[in-house]
Amino acid sequence: MTLAPIGLGLMCKPPRPGISKTRLAASIGPEAAARLSRAFLEDSARAAREAADRAGIKPLAFFRPVDAAQEIAAILGPEWRLAYADAGDLGATMLEVLETCLRHCPAGAMIMGADVPLLSSDVLVEAAHCLQNGNPDEVVIVPSVDGGYCLLGVRSLEAATTLCAPMAWSTPKVLDETLRRASIANLTVRLLSAQRDMDELADLDWLREQLAVGDRLAPRTRAVIAQLGEALF
Repeated sequence: MTLAPIGLGLMCKPPRPGISKTRLAASIGPEAAARLSRAFLEDSARAAREAADRAGIKPLAFFRPVDAAQEIAAILGPEWRLAYADAGDLGATMLEVLETCLRHCPAGAMIMGADVPLLSSDVLVEAAHCLQNGNPDEVVIVPSVDGGYCLLGVRSLEAATTLCAPMAWSTPKVLDETLRRASIANLTVRLLSAQRDMDELADLDWLREQLAVGDRLAPRTRAVIAQLGEALF
């Protein structure tokens, strides 16, 4: 049986020194942070394309700021469709992305960040299957270890509107607040294995340890870390 396609919005920012991964840049320098930011984006895009071939996922790259189109296109390649998305507030932007994806793929839509290089195609396939095989009130979330989440998937615009309404974003309470809202709205939440986004030097230390035991993980990130060498740690 052919499963209905699921839209996937990949949130992209251009890897610019002084702008990319500023918390990480405070420890390793802006140039290194920008190079890693690009590698994270490349590995995230690779995972999304692999998942697309396996699970009927339709990926779309959403970028900001508005002048970043050419930079993102050069990194992702011609097979990616690009769209600008920046509604000011993070939640409003996420809602805009999910709404666009649902318009193209009414069966479900997911949104993910591009700074989780170990979020594999297997996880994306599992998330898509949760929506494809779930009830109309199904929600799928990939938590992050910092109390937020790396991926959010919904089957309806109503669910997206509920979960993306204004809150204190980028805090350790984001996941808890999201689950609270889902419970009030009688949404069915599937929590997948927690992942780790790359914001601090401790995250990078952890990433290096993970790459040491898995030779197929995040090839672009692995290459950049090897090139930068001891300057990172």
